[in-house]
Amino acid sequence: MAAILVALGVTMGWSVAAEERGTMAEAKAMAEKAAAHLIAVGPEKAIADFERPDSGYHDRDLFVVVYNPQHVVVSAIGNPNFVGRDATLFIDTDGKEFGKAIIAAAQSPAGAGWVEYRMSSPLTHKVELKTSYVVKAGDCIVLVGAYMP
Repeated sequence: MAAILVALGVTMGWSVAAEERGTMAEAKAMAEKAAAHLIAVGPEKAIADFERPDSGYHDRDLFVVVYNPQHVVVSAIGNPNFVGRDATLFIDTDGKEFGKAIIAAAQSPAGAGWVEYRMSSPLTHKVELKTSYVVKAGDCIVLVGAYMP
């Protein structure tokens, strides 16, 4: 089974101010809000809402990602190249199978948790540490991550 290397980035020579980045607290709050919304209105309506840039589910480098029950990415406005891909195959530049780690966090007794991995930042286009808050939402998994320069 071929792994999908998803954390490729082009190094650009600029820095990003801290206020341009979402925080871990904001990522957790957005993930919890998105999970509650998905449960309340169902996946189809929630995903349509998540993908609208003015919906409150996309802020700076924070955006909602949704895995369906088969662990396929069905929403990722901040990185549309992920949509339709099997998350169990995601591997970062350090070799971490972060898709499987995200699924494990959602399947934990708490049904939520933090997962760290390396990902290309939409602001800097550099590979950076990303910490995502993961929440089980019905049969789906919702996550939002904050980049740590």
